[in-house]
Amino acid sequence: MKTDTPGKGKPPRLLILDDEAMTGETIARIAHFAGFEARHLTSSATFFDEVTLWQPDILAIDLIMPEMDGVEVMAELARRGSQARLIITSGVGSRILDAAGRSAREHGLDIVGVIAKPFSAVGLRELLYKAVEMEGGPVAALPGERTPTRQASVEDLEQALTLGQIRLAYQPKVRCRTGTLVGFEALARWQHPQLGAIPPDVFIPLAEAHGLIDRLTLQVAEQALDWLVEISSEDTAKRVGQHVLQDILLSMNVSARSLGNSDLFDAILRLCRERGIAPQRIVLELTETSAMQDATTSLDTLTRLRLQGFQLSIDDFGTGYSSMVQLVRLPFSEIKVDKRFVMTATDSEESRAVIRSVVELGRSLGLNTTAEGVEDSETLDYLDELKCGLAQGYLISRPLPPEDVLDWFISREAQREERRLAAIMSLNLLDTPAEPRFDRLTRLACRLFGVSTALISLLDRDRQWFKSRQGLDVAETPRDIAFCHKTLERDELMVVPDARTHPLFKYNPLVRKSPFIRFYAGSPLYLRGGEKVGTLCLIDPEPRAFGEGDAELLDDLARMVENELALSSTDGHDECTGLLNRTSFREQAEAACQLCRRLNLPMAVVSVRLEELPAVNKLFGREIGDRQLRDLAILMMESTEDADLIGRYRATEITALLLGVGLETAREIGGRLHRAIERSNDGQAPDQARLSPSIRVAALPPGEGPFEQRMEAAWQLLG
Repeated sequence: MKTDTPGKGKPPRLLILDDEAMTGETIARIAHFAGFEARHLTSSATFFDEVTLWQPDILAIDLIMPEMDGVEVMAELARRGSQARLIITSGVGSRILDAAGRSAREHGLDIVGVIAKPFSAVGLRELLYKAVEMEGGPVAALPGERTPTRQASVEDLEQALTLGQIRLAYQPKVRCRTGTLVGFEALARWQHPQLGAIPPDVFIPLAEAHGLIDRLTLQVAEQALDWLVEISSEDTAKRVGQHVLQDILLSMNVSARSLGNSDLFDAILRLCRERGIAPQRIVLELTETSAMQDATTSLDTLTRLRLQGFQLSIDDFGTGYSSMVQLVRLPFSEIKVDKRFVMTATDSEESRAVIRSVVELGRSLGLNTTAEGVEDSETLDYLDELKCGLAQGYLISRPLPPEDVLDWFISREAQREERRLAAIMSLNLLDTPAEPRFDRLTRLACRLFGVSTALISLLDRDRQWFKSRQGLDVAETPRDIAFCHKTLERDELMVVPDARTHPLFKYNPLVRKSPFIRFYAGSPLYLRGGEKVGTLCLIDPEPRAFGEGDAELLDDLARMVENELALSSTDGHDECTGLLNRTSFREQAEAACQLCRRLNLPMAVVSVRLEELPAVNKLFGREIGDRQLRDLAILMMESTEDADLIGRYRATEITALLLGVGLETAREIGGRLHRAIERSNDGQAPDQARLSPSIRVAALPPGEGPFEQRMEAAWQLLG
């Protein structure tokens, strides 16, 4: 239990307005115990005087009071320019609480959160600590620096721009599913020598109102791009042991006032070219309301920026009043969910509904979606469940000064690596024998892509180890030379058309010596928790091209490998034969059918049915019947070693599914199986039960429809 004072110097001050004296006293006691100074008032008549005289850091306000309700109190606080943080309490329903919270934000008040009555001591303490930990504002100020002596003026801002007092902080953006770093947002910070920290919501409007916003934007761009060059350099990559920073994105905010100034954007493009930065790595962010103010100008400017390669983000989405038509008209590449919804997602169904709608909208329009204001794991899990793309917020990192970014990255990657290694250990697959369920997928990959080698690799601490390998003799290689090591730095397929010309691999011993890799394509393999544990990869000694269709196919196969990783070696398998049980066979066959349908590949089946099994069980006993099934399963696997799926399809039937082959190949396999059964029977003692199954082969008819339906149609065609 946390009982120490949350901050340094004087304890933070909490002023409570609640007409129920017992409730107010309870809140005060909880606050005192948590290290806060607290005062309680029951009347709004004296409340505002106390706010002025005592200068509290945090206000806790009840919504329902006899003299002046909470909404009126908040409006008056806003009129007086209150800088205190606000906690709203009430016994009204959640929708009214959420609406009150939105009202406070619309008034410009710094709201920490809402808490419904009756509340727990733990819940209240969490809000109080959250108020202390929030960036900027009066609680973060040192004692004696609660209120600036005067407001910043336009002259102050002009001098700050001249003297270079505007500095930048960088807040990371990561993928919701995996936590992989994608980029940073550059945030302007102004530390005035006398006035202290001036928040952006003060100096940005000041710059816009006095014609200084373009000058400020250009200064931010120069600083941010210089930093991006340094953080993306080869020297930095060597220091951190990764090359992922060489491709990170940089987001910068753009004011609506700047959309008509083409010279500004020409200057930003020139800065990119001078520094060798591809415009595709730059994301220009506009708020929803600003983007819609002059739709015609916005359309012209934003279209031109997209043509130049810049990415465009619509920020704070969900708070404005834009029409869907205008959103579709403008060429954005990203939607950012407003942090006011994200920060209240755990407590508000309405906020969750807004987030869900924005993410679905982004997906339907083919846009990336980013949620900002992520402060807890529960919210991040919810975003991942919705398949939101990116996240940023205090859970990941506060905005960082430039000198702290690399240390943050190195420390965070070390933590993620330990979690990844723990996930690999939990699979219990390292250094285990080959398994047909994985080997069938690497055989299929070799056949579909026509490559010499296909591998399922697991990346251990110091090595990559192959759970399945086709066309390669070695079982592992050192991690530091593994292509798969570089693949896992990112969350996407890595393709190397010719390793001898690739800057990362041209001197690699796996390229210069056996196996003489020229072509490589690897798709990361994920566990359900988002951990990247290895790859499904293709290797060939000759350079190759790899198109979008190839990438989609390899991704499909990788997802099939992930399904196997999610199962233990016994999950989904029949206890008697060790083959796939009917449910698993049907599910995997359905996925195989979809794959073949997309690739226009033929399919065939070989089925063997032990029709006399009930009679064998009755005459010789269940143990003999089970032995016959096991013997038949072994013969089936030996005769159909190239089969892509083998399972106990029914109680008396074992079926093999063959992808990319026709009826003639299936007949050859059926003949091999028949001869193998005869040889097995010849070796049996006269008094032992003989195998007498029926064997059927068929080509599955092309077209749509579930696997079972197509297989039954194939049997009907045979009569």
